[in-house]
Amino acid sequence: MKYLILIPDGMADYKIREIGNRTPLQVADKPNMDFLAKEGCCGIAKTIPEGFYPGSDIANLTILGIDVKKYYTGRGPIEAVAMGVRGKVVFRCNLVRVENGVMKDYSGGRIGDDEAREVFKALNERCPEFVRFYAGKSYRGLLAIDKDFDCKIFTTPPHDITGKDIESFLPKGCDLADLLIELIEISKDVVPNITDKANMIWPWGGGRIPRFPSFKKMYGLKGALISEVDLIKGIGKCLDMSIFEVEGATGYIDTNYKGLAKTTLKALRDHDIVMLHVEGIDEVSHEGDLEKKIEGIEIYDEKIVGYIIDRIDLENFRILLLPDHYTPIKLRTHTKDPVPFLIYGKKRDDVRNFDEFSCRKGKFGLMEGINLMKLLL
Repeated sequence: MKYLILIPDGMADYKIREIGNRTPLQVADKPNMDFLAKEGCCGIAKTIPEGFYPGSDIANLTILGIDVKKYYTGRGPIEAVAMGVRGKVVFRCNLVRVENGVMKDYSGGRIGDDEAREVFKALNERCPEFVRFYAGKSYRGLLAIDKDFDCKIFTTPPHDITGKDIESFLPKGCDLADLLIELIEISKDVVPNITDKANMIWPWGGGRIPRFPSFKKMYGLKGALISEVDLIKGIGKCLDMSIFEVEGATGYIDTNYKGLAKTTLKALRDHDIVMLHVEGIDEVSHEGDLEKKIEGIEIYDEKIVGYIIDRIDLENFRILLLPDHYTPIKLRTHTKDPVPFLIYGKKRDDVRNFDEFSCRKGKFGLMEGINLMKLLL
C-alpha cells in the first residue's frame, strides 16, 4: 500500500454573494476531486488547535500528527531549517510595501528573486554583525539574530494587516522588539534604493530552532515531502523526510504544475508516503482575487489531482486530500474553521462533491486534525 497526501493551501472559503452565495470550491469545475470524494469518505478536520494562530505551519504539522503544543517554536525557525540558516532567534522577514503608514502589499510587489537578494545583501551591510538577513524566494526572507534575548515578543503576519495602519502592529513586548523596530527603520532607507516594488521589511513569526520527532520512527514509513515554499520544506526536514525540489515552482498559480506532479510520481517509486503541498491558491486568496481563486482550483484539479490519479494504480493507494486551512476571499487571511477532507481507498459514504458543505455530511464527521494520519493509515 502507498499513501499520498495532497494539500492545496488555503483552498477552503466562505459563501460569496457574487457567485450565488456559494464557495469557490462549489463553483469550480473539479471533476477529479469530486471523483475522489464520491469514491471515498469525507469529513471536516480541525487543523488549528485551540490557542494557536491559523498558519500553514501549525496546520501542516497538525495534519502530519505533530503536537504543536509540545514541539512548535515559531514559523521563522522552521524555514531556517529548510534554508540551512542558524541563529539564536530566527524570524520570517517579508519585503513589503507600506504607503502613508498603511500595509499595501505583504509580498513586495512579488519582487523577483535576484532583486530580493540584492535588497537583503544591502541590509546586511548596514546592520550589526549579530544580525543577518537571508533571501528566500521572491519577497520571503529570513532574519537571524545571533544574540540571546530572554523575553517574549509579539509580532503580526503582514498578510493579516493588508489595508491597515501598521503602527499598532509593530513588534512589541521587550528589548528584542525594539531591535526589530530599529531594523525596520533602517530598511526604510535601504530597500527603496534597490527596488521600486518593496520599500521596507516586516519581521514576524520568530523563535528558536525546533526539534521534532522522526517521521519514520513515528509511523514506520519512509516519507517524502514536496513543496514550493521553504516553510513546508522545513517541516519535512525537521521530520527527517526526503525533500524533492522542483524547478520552476513559483508558489503562485503560474507554477510548474507538471513538474510538481511528475516529481510526486517519482517520489512514490521508493517512498511509502508522499505529501505534496501547493501554495498558489492561498496566495490569490490573500490578494482577494475571486476569479483567480476559482481558476487556481480548476488548474489544481486538472494538473495536479487529475494528472496524478491517471498515472497510479488507485487500488494500491490511499489518498488524503484537504486544504490546510481556510483563506476566505473576503477576509484575505487565514481562519480556524474546520476544513473539508476526503480519504480515498478506505471506505465510502454518500458524499458526491468535494466542498466545505458537502464534506460536513461525510461519515468521518468532525475530527481533530492530529488524528488524520492515524485515520489514513
